[in-house]
Amino acid sequence: MEKLVYIIDLDGTVWEDVPNEIAHSHTKSAKLFDNAIEWINQKYDEGNYICLFTARTEALKKITEDKLNSIGLNYHQLMLNKPRLRHTEFKGYHYIDNCAVLKSSRFEGVWSDLVEKNIKITVFNDD
Repeated sequence: MEKLVYIIDLDGTVWEDVPNEIAHSHTKSAKLFDNAIEWINQKYDEGNYICLFTARTEALKKITEDKLNSIGLNYHQLMLNKPRLRHTEFKGYHYIDNCAVLKSSRFEGVWSDLVEKNIKITVFNDD
């Protein structure tokens, strides 16, 4: 089985979307998405690397780590300060790396098995 580095957002992906502006008062009670913890912990147990990448700021690190510990989410790394898209003119992220990007999955509310689909992607013209 191939091992991967899973880069996973938190707000709106693991638990309900909690904007930074209200995170201090709403993180503790944020509702988890069904199967999120089980799905991520299974990937962790299979030997994959779990990196949580969030737009939460350094000021929210402790409350975020407290929430992660209380829900029993297993992870290797927490990265804060991802550029925010909410209320900006930007429509999404475009990930570029010199290492293989094998999979990218937009979370649509359900943690289930990953399936392969043929989709249109944008790549560099290396002809």
